[in-house]
Amino acid sequence: MAPDPHPQSHIPVLAVIVLHKRVPSQSESVCSLVQILKANPGLEKSFSVIIYDNSPQHQDCEVAANFPVSVLYKHDPTNLGLATAYNFALGKACENQHEWLLLLDQDTPVTYGFLTELIACAKTLRLQPQVGAIVPKLLVDGKIYSPLAHFVDHLRHQYRRSNHAVSRQIVGLQEGRLSAYNSGAALRVPALRAIGGFPQEYWLDYLDHAVFHALFVRGYRMYVLRAEIKHDASQAVMGHVPAWRQRNVLSAQSRFVQQTGNILDRLLYRIWLLRYSISLWIRHPDRHLWKEALLKAVSLNGRTDRPPTSHRISDA
Repeated sequence: MAPDPHPQSHIPVLAVIVLHKRVPSQSESVCSLVQILKANPGLEKSFSVIIYDNSPQHQDCEVAANFPVSVLYKHDPTNLGLATAYNFALGKACENQHEWLLLLDQDTPVTYGFLTELIACAKTLRLQPQVGAIVPKLLVDGKIYSPLAHFVDHLRHQYRRSNHAVSRQIVGLQEGRLSAYNSGAALRVPALRAIGGFPQEYWLDYLDHAVFHALFVRGYRMYVLRAEIKHDASQAVMGHVPAWRQRNVLSAQSRFVQQTGNILDRLLYRIWLLRYSISLWIRHPDRHLWKEALLKAVSLNGRTDRPPTSHRISDA
């Protein structure tokens, strides 16, 4: 009989929590994970944790002593973005033979129901290598925002009155192409290796779209959990997003459409940009942005702006 490739002593999930200018003890993700794992000794056997800190200064990580599981604190003052942090965690996951990499923003509190369902599904899906991702439903103000339609499919149906997210009834393996937010997504380590890891060209924005697209193209599919967790989308409020970040979103978005869409999709994206420029004109305080969106609709180049290092991540 062949040896079990997933022995019971193996820790299947490596969780990486990316911080920026927030003490670990003040991170909703860190605190909720500590609390749940300490209260559930059986669950703690399934997790290891990396706290990847993009803050300018090394921060007190006393909270690591409270974790009932193995914790690695990594300080990176160069703050090169999410892709760098995730690729570091992916390297550790490969080195230590973790099967799943769980991505968490600093402000996404996890729940007991989410973690237990995730582990149960990871065990069930061991013999289904085509499943490349396990994701919860992320709620913003009570509405599901993730998983959601592939952005190109969103463009093709942009006149529908919908946020293009899945319904509460959607559970299980999905054959169609979908995207999901980074935070809360558990990605299969061999699948990530198959697509070359997290692409540095999407160093911050649209990284999740690019990864889920690459997984789908390689034949991997998404499993949607019943679990719902709250997500802080305050940075998505248009008037609160810094101008450099809004520019970077648009640049990464145009790059993504160029890489994944056809000629008609790029035309539809130009129409989308024209409509979006009106929203920028009405709602964003930087009066240059709406003009830049109009110019992008004409030029449609995919260059992603790099702001000063100290400002590169504000929501991870």
